[in-house]
This record gives sequence, C-alpha cells and structure tokens, in this order.
Amino acid sequence: MTGLRNLQLLEVEGLNYLATTVVNYRGHRIICQSIIPGILNNSELASLAEYGTVDDQKTIQANEEFHAMMTKVADNMNIQTNKVKDGEDKEVEIAGCVEIKGIRGTDKRRYIVDLQGMTPRDANWPGDENHTCLLRQELMLMFQRSKQLEVIKDKMGEWEKEHEGEKTDKMPKIEEGQEPTEEQKKEILKVKGEFDLKKV
Repeated sequence: MTGLRNLQLLEVEGLNYLATTVVNYRGHRIICQSIIPGILNNSELASLAEYGTVDDQKTIQANEEFHAMMTKVADNMNIQTNKVKDGEDKEVEIAGCVEIKGIRGTDKRRYIVDLQGMTPRDANWPGDENHTCLLRQELMLMFQRSKQLEVIKDKMGEWEKEHEGEKTDKMPKIEEGQEPTEEQKKEILKVKGEFDLKKV
C-alpha cells in the first residue's frame, strides 16, 4: 500500500493503478484490488504484459514507453535502473524491481501491479525466505537527506575557512600587548560587519 500511495503522489502521465483497499475482518487483513480490464478473458497473461516478468524471469519485458514512465518513477523515488538477465541470458534494463508487472488492459491503458517490491531488499535479511524484507521509502528519503546535509556541512566548512582567512588578512595589524587605537577599533567593527553580512 505504501508503494502505491507514493506512486499516486507522483502522478506520472499514462501510468495507471488499480483501485486498492485494505479490509480488516475478524483478525484477518485482506488487500482487495479491482481487476485489469480484459485480464479474466485472457488465459495468456504474458500476451498482456509489457513490463517486468510474469513467468519467474524466464522472459522479461521492457516496453519502451512503459520503461520511460517507470524511469520517471525510479528517479523520483531514488531507485536506480538495473540490467537483469532473463531465462535466455538476454540482458534487459528495468527501472526498479523485476517483480513489478506492467500490463496493458483491453482498455489500452497501462497498469502497474505487484508493487510490494518497489523499494530495494534489506541487506540485513538475506535469503529467498526473506524476499519481503524491503527498505521503507521513508528510510531511503532519510538516508538521502542525511547525505545531502553531510555535503552541505562540508561545503560550509570550506567556505568558512576561506572567509576566515580573508577576514584575518583585512583586520588591522595590532602589535602584541598593545591596545587598538580608536581608528583600528572602527576598522575592526567595519570588517566584522562586512563578513557577518556575507554569512547571511
């Protein structure tokens, strides 16, 4: 559900989602979704698939228009595109997880389903039995922001060192043990004022 909500907020033109709701009933949680138009009338799901895999990666689809839309999704959600190999060892570029399925309904619209693998696997939980252990989108955003803050702090540190050096050079030279004259005091205040303005 989180992956679906994030995608809906992006509003990528041409990309459609199924009506989805969560039903809690007598201690059970059920995810209910509408049906892709035409999917019940077609016994071969592979003929409707345009993105990802519907046969355990024996074949992997990457329709050009679908890929362009999914690349926008991946860019906005900070997910990289990957090159994966299908059952015939053919390399295909996929934005996000290969298990996400892109299907064109009989209404000619492109739908994206199986969004539980939208975010990357958590490396702390290896093994096939933990395939549902995924990183939350909020964690990815927090990680990205922390990295951005680190870069900003480094840049600010460099800037402050540079300007502190300029400030020292512009300050009037006062001999050790001597009190500054009135003129030197005015000059000190003037220089401090200039550099305080630069920090704003």
